[in-house]
Amino acid sequence: MHPTPPDPPSAGRTSLGPTGGGPASGALDRIRGQVVFDSAWFPLREHGSQGFSRMGSRRLVLTDHPAAYIHDTSVLGGAATVAALEPAVDPGATVELVERSSRLVVDLRLPAGRAFAASTVAPLPPEALALLTGLRGALLADAASTSFVSPCAVSVTPLYEADPPAATAPAVSVAGGQPTGAVAAPAELSAYVVVRGGRLELRARGRALLDWPLNRIGVGPGGPAGPAGPSAAVVSGGAVLDGRFLTGVVLHLVTPQVLHAFLAAAGTAGTARPDTSDTPATLGTSAPVSARGLAGDAEVARVDCVLDDTALELQEHHSARVVARFDLFDSRLRVAGSAERFVVVDPEHGPVTVQSESAVFGRRLLEHPALRAAAERTLADGPYPAELADGRPVVCAVGPDALRVRGPGLELRLPFPDLRAVEGTSQEQRAGLRVATGDTEVSIVGQLELVRAVHTDLVAGRHAGAGPRAVPDMLRAAVGLEEDYFLYTIFGPFYELHAVLLGDGTAAELGRAVPQPADDEARARTAATLAEGLVELQRHLDQVGSVLPAFVRHRDALLLEPVTGGTVPAWLKAQEGRLRAALTPVQRAAAETAQLAAQATRLLDLDPAALPRPNYTGTAVSLGVAALFNPVFLVSGATQAYSRYAQGEKRTAQLGAQSARGWATLLDRWNVLVSTTLPVLGYVLTENLFAPRWETARRLTSELRGAPVQSREAVLRAVAYRLARLDVLRRYPAGAGIRVGRGAIADHLRTARDTVATPRFVDF
Repeated sequence: MHPTPPDPPSAGRTSLGPTGGGPASGALDRIRGQVVFDSAWFPLREHGSQGFSRMGSRRLVLTDHPAAYIHDTSVLGGAATVAALEPAVDPGATVELVERSSRLVVDLRLPAGRAFAASTVAPLPPEALALLTGLRGALLADAASTSFVSPCAVSVTPLYEADPPAATAPAVSVAGGQPTGAVAAPAELSAYVVVRGGRLELRARGRALLDWPLNRIGVGPGGPAGPAGPSAAVVSGGAVLDGRFLTGVVLHLVTPQVLHAFLAAAGTAGTARPDTSDTPATLGTSAPVSARGLAGDAEVARVDCVLDDTALELQEHHSARVVARFDLFDSRLRVAGSAERFVVVDPEHGPVTVQSESAVFGRRLLEHPALRAAAERTLADGPYPAELADGRPVVCAVGPDALRVRGPGLELRLPFPDLRAVEGTSQEQRAGLRVATGDTEVSIVGQLELVRAVHTDLVAGRHAGAGPRAVPDMLRAAVGLEEDYFLYTIFGPFYELHAVLLGDGTAAELGRAVPQPADDEARARTAATLAEGLVELQRHLDQVGSVLPAFVRHRDALLLEPVTGGTVPAWLKAQEGRLRAALTPVQRAAAETAQLAAQATRLLDLDPAALPRPNYTGTAVSLGVAALFNPVFLVSGATQAYSRYAQGEKRTAQLGAQSARGWATLLDRWNVLVSTTLPVLGYVLTENLFAPRWETARRLTSELRGAPVQSREAVLRAVAYRLARLDVLRRYPAGAGIRVGRGAIADHLRTARDTVATPRFVDF
């Protein structure tokens, strides 16, 4: 529905030619279409032109053909020429109303390399604005197929969730990627307002800025007395615009007639759900996504994802029919993945893969407390939503006797006794698990934490199949794996940081010394990485000394809970003291780290605590919580952010000759620490720990023999899970973005210990 513009003003305009095409002024006699705007009536200030006379004046004529004409008059007496752009189509012909749709701005790209840009000097009078409605959106190629289109690009005022005074916000690329830096959030933009196929679109210069489903927004007039003015419409509804969340927009629609046409086209569709559901449509933050697995279909579909306080809904892009609704507070909801791509399942729908095109919207999903709670339940209890290698969504359930995998067109059962291979792999962002029997094989792909959880359940299930008599053997085997656990838990973050400094990140390079940077830029990057990393390592070692003994004692007490009813035996409390004494070598590493951190602070001449903090949450985009396995040492996963932080800071600090020598010395000390000191400390540490941990395993075995019959199954599962976790954790890196595995770090420490030069003592 498009408004009919009034007749053009008669004052100041020439008569029309024989075709009704425009003013009869020589070269302009044959223009096509009804004149909509002529700069002879409303003067323009020219901003730039190309391909026209350098000394002369230009006159712009817009018509509803659509066509644009530039009448170029030379002051040197040459003949006037006319450059025509017909048809004139956005974005080659940009015609915008700015400053609440009161001033006109044009930017034309004409044939033969010519260009013209200009704007009106003062706000246009009402009759000129009414005249411009004659464009009827004709500069959009598909204007005829729309229910409504604004006459040209009009002023749009974004209503941000947190509207800063001179809004500074991170902008994202057109593709909706990661933030590119801090820029001013626009207080106003110009865009075509389009109602088409049950959707409201805002288009600017050839691209879609916003694309809302009409049943998820509220539309109403701004009101004559309102701040928006008598020709404005207020749209309420959540969306993402260039990396910022909106609660709505104000559309400045030129004239009351255009406003009425817009409300007539958008109002009806926006008041009820087109899917005939009894529940009215709720307003929510919506964004287009790709989904796979809807209604058991393995094909990828484009849908709208709508997030509100209580639900996540997927609805068809054009019909607005809700095809899946997930109650975020349903205890049966399971979700796993990342901010950009996740799999969700409940008893009614799924598994469904949802891939967001906007990282910002993905993070909104990630930060939703109910969705995070569902992700934590998923990692803690299963079943596990994941994907196959071909991208099909599946849900994996590890039962007492088999692994079950279900998805679109797939139903597999892999019994534990038939398993021939259970192999995990890890890449920078995702991990995979290959499970094979004699005649069946499946590869499960997902976030590291999820794959690790499935792998752990599988290994624990196989261990539990051995029966209660295997508990003593499993406890003794766990003590053997604890050497790896303590090595990578305590010293792993050092080698993760070392891998970042090397720029490789693989276990094969851990024995190589970090070379001296070749130039100032590389030196600055290394300096920032070390300065931040050493502070994190200090915090980590503080936790090792103060929290690790109590944490290990707590985990041992959980094994005894079926016997003790939750009471911690005195002998176990005494073991905590022995463990604390055994960890004394860590103080040597902590002292050296503190000295290095102090030296780095002096060289950088800046308190590292005052530096902008790396966004570890944004980097580790997993929906799950890796700390479910070990909540104390989440810091070991933070080093994945070091490299990005160093590059993003562009810290080309004033590194003079003296400072450069200081950083060279610091780097040498770091290389000695990781190549010589830590392997020796690791050896001493494991020697100190073996006796108390073996004694603890012996006492645990003795206590668990007296477990009541009804609790023996729970004891078996708990011990099987301990052994499985110790086995599986060493096979994977600490977190997403870290390439070196935990077991590889432990192996490197043992190998490096044997190559450390020892002093020559006098024989006796």
